[in-house]
Amino acid sequence: MNRLRKCLVWDLDNTLWDGVLLEEPVSVKPEVVDVIKELDSRGILNSIASRGDERLSLSNLEKNNLKELFLVPQINWQPKSQSILKISSELNISLDAIAFIDDDEFELEQISYMLPDVLTFHAEDAKNLPTYPDFSPLEITAEAKERRKLYQAEMQRKTAEENFKSRKEFLISCRMKLTIRPMKEDDITRVLELMTRTHQLNTTGIILTKDEIKNIYQQGADGKNIYVADLEDRFGWYGIVGVAMCEADKVLWRLNYLAISCRVMGRGIEKAILITLVEKAIQNDFKSIEAEFIDTGKNKMMRGLYQMSGFVGEKNESNSDRIKFYAVKNKLARVPEWVQVL
Repeated sequence: MNRLRKCLVWDLDNTLWDGVLLEEPVSVKPEVVDVIKELDSRGILNSIASRGDERLSLSNLEKNNLKELFLVPQINWQPKSQSILKISSELNISLDAIAFIDDDEFELEQISYMLPDVLTFHAEDAKNLPTYPDFSPLEITAEAKERRKLYQAEMQRKTAEENFKSRKEFLISCRMKLTIRPMKEDDITRVLELMTRTHQLNTTGIILTKDEIKNIYQQGADGKNIYVADLEDRFGWYGIVGVAMCEADKVLWRLNYLAISCRVMGRGIEKAILITLVEKAIQNDFKSIEAEFIDTGKNKMMRGLYQMSGFVGEKNESNSDRIKFYAVKNKLARVPEWVQVL
């Protein structure tokens, strides 16, 4: 099964435009521009890893009204593998969610060797990329259509943070407002997207089909309910950044699944969502409150979330990757003070 790529990193010379900018006048390839705009509309980010003069290259992109389409472009004389690592870090996107396109076979081979998780394409394939499963989300959400702008707003946050003495002061200044509510029918596509795209901040790795999500929405299948978390701050709208799947009987409340967008990592949003859900379960007088965790190899932060939020774990004897956490009510953490839950 092909994994959807979240970011496509472009070379410039003889890839985005014909010719070598430092040696001759170049012309942007219109068919490549069409591809970039199409991927952008699908919520797939575009970036640049290219050797050359940064000032001259950015000037040429701006002249062709293309500069704003690329996030954290890396134009320098360093190995392109280093540039891709920087892009991965700046955008907080794992390497196995990144693809790279270049006209030079040597560069492609080098990236495949140095960064084997990065998918590579030859520049000749550019016009066909929108037809590949790697760049074809099943459906396109409102968040996907705005994804580049959401990342650009995030960059504004990072710039603003530099003016504060502490991280806490900055987070308080953001005036974050979090809404946690039952999933609506219009949210189903975004819920599916979060399930398929979120790997680090994901408690169990479960991926439901759209029909399974619809069934839970329509019938509350097996006592399950799905909640979504919507976030905004003074910089703008984040969209739906979290999804939780719960089930309950008369005395037991269980969190089967929690996934949080990596865009809000490190802001306490995952703790705010978890604690808010648990507090509601306590208010509804459930005697036992549990949460499932399955180690996927990439989600250890979510195990830490439970441990730091007042849960104790019990391993499954037959499956060492599965842990059942129990909430200790008098030891529960609090919602971070900089998050207002509406």
